[in-house]
Amino acid sequence: MSHQAVVAVFVYGTLKRGQCREQCWPFEPIRIDSGTVQGNLFSRPDYPALLPGDNRVTGERWEFEIDQMGRVLEVLDEIEGTDSNSPGDLYHRRSVVVRSLGGGELGPAYTYLYNRDPV
Repeated sequence: MSHQAVVAVFVYGTLKRGQCREQCWPFEPIRIDSGTVQGNLFSRPDYPALLPGDNRVTGERWEFEIDQMGRVLEVLDEIEGTDSNSPGDLYHRRSVVVRSLGGGELGPAYTYLYNRDPV
């Protein structure tokens, strides 16, 4: 992955368009692209859980202005139950490469990986 600034978040569940937490975003994005990341998605009864893996997980890459990213991550960290990726956190924020549905690279994004046993 290049060293460009990460100005996007990849979401795969309740923060996507039309889902129950869509209204939680603190800013309107510059753009939203459908895409995929590498991982394994578990369907828990309360919310989805993404873990590292070899499958392709479909979701949305929400891109923001660089000066908005601090607030975006602050809000999402609270929603996702992370505190600087501490051992007891529900999710950990990580940088991933997002690919378009056609396979081309959309760019880097932060996403939230589940930090517990998903079952």
